[in-house]
Amino acid sequence: MTSTTPAAASAVPVKRRRDRAAREREILDAAEHIFGERGYQGTSMDEIAAAVGVSKPLVYQYYGSKDGLFLACLSRLRAQLLDAVSDAVLGASDPEDAMYSGFVAWFTFLDEHPRAWSVIVDEGMLSAGPAAQAADEVRADFVGLIATMVRLNLPADRAIDEEQVQIVAQSISGATERLAIWRTQNGGSPTPEKLATTLQELLWRGLDALRG
Repeated sequence: MTSTTPAAASAVPVKRRRDRAAREREILDAAEHIFGERGYQGTSMDEIAAAVGVSKPLVYQYYGSKDGLFLACLSRLRAQLLDAVSDAVLGASDPEDAMYSGFVAWFTFLDEHPRAWSVIVDEGMLSAGPAAQAADEVRADFVGLIATMVRLNLPADRAIDEEQVQIVAQSISGATERLAIWRTQNGGSPTPEKLATTLQELLWRGLDALRG
């Protein structure tokens, strides 16, 4: 008769947690790919389960529903995108470089996650409800970063008009969304660096008006 040592017994739950975490990543990877390629309405849980090689009940066990899985994809994309842009901004040498680096990081992330933007702007899902709110939060995060960069580039002795800051930030955010869609249709051209340079020049013109 064999016995299990306390150390071995305690290792079993840890291994199960690791196995589940790895499986969840696989499911999210497959879901992001399929949602991004076919849209929310065109995607089935059967397809996602088959792509990972697990049963559909297991996917439901982890995420509860198709909506829950879609929201999990959005949540992960939001965290990854925000981390990428924030790291670039925080690692910049000055406010001007922060602006440029943030834009480069945004478009580079979309290049590295080609279906991420399709998930975020899926009109088949994002008209209302929790998924629409989650997508709005992704946009709000980016607008917030742009607004911070705008404030950093204003004279320290000038009173900040928050409405003007938001006008500039919302305008640039909208421009990046349209540029992301256009780049997808244009085969990924121009480069993130060229886009960042042009956006920065556009933003500087807006800042000139605010500095006056």
